Amino acid sequence: MEVLGHAQMRTTTDTYSHVMPALGRDARHIGGADRSSTSEVTHIDAPRTWGVRGIDGPIRAIVDVTVEPLTDSRSRLTIAVDFEGHGIGKVLVPLVVRREARKEMPANLAALKQRLETG
Repeated sequence: MEVLGHAQMRTTTDTYSHVMPALGRDARHIGGADRSSTSEVTHIDAPRTWGVRGIDGPIRAIVDVTVEPLTDSRSRLTIAVDFEGHGIGKVLVPLVVRREARKEMPANLAALKQRLETG
Protein backbone atom coordinates (compact mmCIF):
# COMPACT_ATOMS: atom_id res chain seq x y z
CA MET A 1 0.00 0.00 0.00
CA GLU A 2 1.33 3.44 -0.86
CA VAL A 3 0.66 6.19 1.64
CA LEU A 4 1.46 9.70 0.46
CA GLY A 5 4.48 8.71 -1.60
CA HIS A 6 5.89 6.14 0.78
CA ALA A 7 5.48 2.43 0.18
CA GLN A 8 4.83 1.90 3.86
CA MET A 9 4.54 4.23 6.83
CA ARG A 10 3.89 3.45 10.46
CA THR A 11 3.56 6.15 13.09
CA THR A 12 3.71 5.64 16.82
CA THR A 13 2.97 8.91 18.54
CA ASP A 14 2.83 7.52 22.06
CA THR A 15 6.27 5.87 22.12
CA TYR A 16 7.78 8.63 24.24
CA SER A 17 4.59 10.24 25.53
CA HIS A 18 5.44 9.29 29.10
CA VAL A 19 8.56 11.47 28.80
CA MET A 20 7.53 14.15 26.31
CA PRO A 21 4.12 14.09 24.61
CA ALA A 22 5.37 16.09 21.64
CA LEU A 23 7.67 13.32 20.38
CA GLY A 24 6.76 10.62 17.90
CA ARG A 25 8.54 7.98 15.85
CA ASP A 26 7.71 6.83 12.39
CA ALA A 27 9.14 4.27 10.00
CA ARG A 28 9.09 4.61 6.25
CA HIS A 29 10.10 2.18 3.56
CA ILE A 30 12.31 4.36 1.36
CA GLY A 31 14.97 3.30 -1.08
CA GLY A 32 14.48 -0.41 -0.38
CA ALA A 33 14.97 -0.16 3.38
CA ASP A 34 12.96 0.70 6.47
CA ARG A 35 14.07 4.02 7.94
CA SER A 36 12.86 5.27 11.27
CA SER A 37 13.02 8.78 12.62
CA THR A 38 11.95 10.78 15.62
CA SER A 39 10.02 14.01 15.20
CA GLU A 40 8.85 16.62 17.63
CA VAL A 41 5.89 18.96 17.45
CA THR A 42 7.25 22.49 17.19
CA HIS A 43 3.96 24.35 17.39
CA ILE A 44 0.26 23.60 17.37
CA ASP A 45 -2.89 25.67 17.18
CA ALA A 46 -5.35 22.93 16.30
CA PRO A 47 -7.05 22.66 13.94
CA ARG A 48 -5.57 25.65 12.08
CA THR A 49 -1.82 25.11 12.16
CA TRP A 50 0.86 22.78 13.40
CA GLY A 51 4.46 21.92 12.70
CA VAL A 52 6.92 19.11 13.25
CA ARG A 53 10.63 18.69 12.75
CA GLY A 54 12.89 15.68 12.67
CA ILE A 55 15.38 15.46 15.49
CA ASP A 56 17.53 12.49 14.44
CA GLY A 57 19.04 10.91 11.37
CA PRO A 58 21.04 12.40 8.51
CA ILE A 59 18.00 13.95 6.78
CA ARG A 60 15.51 15.77 9.00
CA ALA A 61 12.22 17.10 7.68
CA ILE A 62 10.71 20.39 8.81
CA VAL A 63 6.98 20.48 8.10
CA ASP A 64 4.50 23.31 8.70
CA VAL A 65 0.80 22.80 8.00
CA THR A 66 -1.86 25.50 7.79
CA VAL A 67 -5.59 24.98 7.25
CA GLU A 68 -7.55 28.07 6.20
CA PRO A 69 -11.35 27.80 6.15
CA LEU A 70 -12.77 29.18 2.89
CA THR A 71 -16.43 28.29 3.43
CA ASP A 72 -18.35 26.02 5.80
CA SER A 73 -17.41 23.02 3.66
CA ARG A 74 -14.09 24.00 2.04
CA SER A 75 -10.61 24.76 3.33
CA ARG A 76 -7.24 25.57 1.86
CA LEU A 77 -4.42 23.31 3.03
CA THR A 78 -0.86 24.63 2.85
CA ILE A 79 2.03 22.29 3.59
CA ALA A 80 5.55 23.71 3.71
CA VAL A 81 8.29 21.08 3.70
CA ASP A 82 12.03 21.56 3.94
CA PHE A 83 14.95 19.45 5.06
CA GLU A 84 18.08 19.82 7.17
CA GLY A 85 21.09 17.66 6.46
CA HIS A 86 23.39 16.26 9.13
CA GLY A 87 26.51 14.24 8.29
CA ILE A 88 26.06 12.76 4.80
CA GLY A 89 22.66 14.46 4.72
CA LYS A 90 24.42 17.81 4.22
CA VAL A 91 25.38 16.56 0.76
CA LEU A 92 22.16 14.66 0.01
CA VAL A 93 19.63 17.37 0.91
CA PRO A 94 20.63 19.92 -1.76
CA LEU A 95 21.62 17.34 -4.39
CA VAL A 96 18.81 14.77 -4.11
CA VAL A 97 16.31 15.13 -1.28
CA ARG A 98 14.74 18.51 -2.10
CA ARG A 99 14.45 17.64 -5.80
CA GLU A 100 12.82 14.27 -5.06
CA ALA A 101 10.44 15.84 -2.54
CA ARG A 102 9.36 18.43 -5.15
CA LYS A 103 8.72 15.63 -7.65
CA GLU A 104 6.72 13.53 -5.15
CA MET A 105 4.63 16.33 -3.64
CA PRO A 106 1.97 16.69 -6.40
CA ALA A 107 1.12 12.98 -6.24
CA ASN A 108 1.18 13.04 -2.43
CA LEU A 109 -1.22 15.99 -2.33
CA ALA A 110 -3.51 14.38 -4.92
CA ALA A 111 -3.64 11.21 -2.80
CA LEU A 112 -4.39 13.25 0.32
CA LYS A 113 -7.13 15.19 -1.48
CA GLN A 114 -8.73 11.97 -2.68
CA ARG A 115 -8.66 10.49 0.81
CA LEU A 116 -10.20 13.60 2.33
CA GLU A 117 -12.92 13.88 -0.31
CA THR A 118 -13.93 10.20 -0.23
CA GLY A 119 -13.98 10.05 3.55
